[in-house]
Amino acid sequence: MTAYRGKHSRTKPEVSSTAEKPATSRLHMSEKPTDGQQQSGRSDRWHRSHGTSRSAARSASPHAFKHHDAVLETGRARHSKRKTLLIIIPLIIVLVAAAIGIIYAVTHLPAQEGGAQPGIAVTVTIPEGASTNEIANILKNADVISDTQAFIKDVQNMSAEQSLKPGTYELETLMDTNTLINMLVAGPVVNGNALTVPEGLTVEQTAEAVEAACGIPTSDFLAKAYAASEYVADYPFLEGVYNNSMEGFLYPKTYNIPTGSSADYVIRVLLDQFAIETSDLDLTYAEEHGMNLYDIVTMASLIERETAVSEERPLIASVIYNRLRDGMRLQIDATVIYALGPDFTGTEVSYQDLEVDSPYNTYKVDQLPAGPICSPSIESIEAAAHPSETDYYYYVLTSKEGYHTFCVTSEEFEEAKAVYNSVFGIE
Repeated sequence: MTAYRGKHSRTKPEVSSTAEKPATSRLHMSEKPTDGQQQSGRSDRWHRSHGTSRSAARSASPHAFKHHDAVLETGRARHSKRKTLLIIIPLIIVLVAAAIGIIYAVTHLPAQEGGAQPGIAVTVTIPEGASTNEIANILKNADVISDTQAFIKDVQNMSAEQSLKPGTYELETLMDTNTLINMLVAGPVVNGNALTVPEGLTVEQTAEAVEAACGIPTSDFLAKAYAASEYVADYPFLEGVYNNSMEGFLYPKTYNIPTGSSADYVIRVLLDQFAIETSDLDLTYAEEHGMNLYDIVTMASLIERETAVSEERPLIASVIYNRLRDGMRLQIDATVIYALGPDFTGTEVSYQDLEVDSPYNTYKVDQLPAGPICSPSIESIEAAAHPSETDYYYYVLTSKEGYHTFCVTSEEFEEAKAVYNSVFGIE
């Protein structure tokens, strides 16, 4: 087992169409003569009966065809008017439609209140003790937000009501709400210390990072980190955690910690970030499988320690779900290393290590370990909440780049172990 880092050596239980437009009939256009034609016909008949031609009559009497010419001109005028109407009416329709469109746009598109333009730098000060409503009004007056109720709702959805911090902020008008809330939770940028908490750190390792970055003694930090019950009122997700430990909930990220901050301040900053990151986490699948948020964070911590390859996280989650469903122990070496704590000094888990008596040792316990074994990233938490649907029961590290081979049967598992031996030069 030591060669495969506990990659589950236990075997698996057995047109459209168009119609031709008919041609326009012109028969009716020649059946009935025009007024001018009727008059001309009568005039021709009169001249023929009187033995004279139209041209001769016209020359003899310049007024002889006055009425006839007037009729012809009237016909041309009517035709000209009809042509003009055929041009003007469609133009009017187009103009009316355009006017209606402009009116609709003006009356329906959201206006920027007060003429605010996005992206303009503004300085905003949030006073000590300000409520969410008061903060919303301050931001609205500075044009940082356009809708106070929408902002308040977003803060509530992110469970950040108690996490918005006072201070002076450099913001922009009409900011993205999520970005804004994250900034208010992180607190104003001040001269302080950059604290980086990488994914996969334990509480003890996080305490060491805090001491190195902020000068807060490890003992002070651990005293708070193992007093989860004192924080439950503000952070309900800590209710019932194993050993009163915040393991798994001190969210990994880089923070700016003001100089002189206390261990309590840092703890709350990390817990606030966890609340924000998981505010929209969908637990439907987990609950259907009898799991709650604590179980998901615990599973996510295993995933975090088992792979650094993002696309493998949902696959490893599927292996964990499948083995739990079928009553198989997880047999994950990382849980053994966590259980041993400072007593683990090697690079590979030995058979003797597998015998450690601990509720975290998944070679001994039948379900998930007692609690998380590190602080997982949101990617691992999402994978635990939404695993891939597979038939995998095993996975084996088969590349030096950190990729695993996933297996359904014990035979496939043995083949993958042979690849591991070959890649890593194990006899």
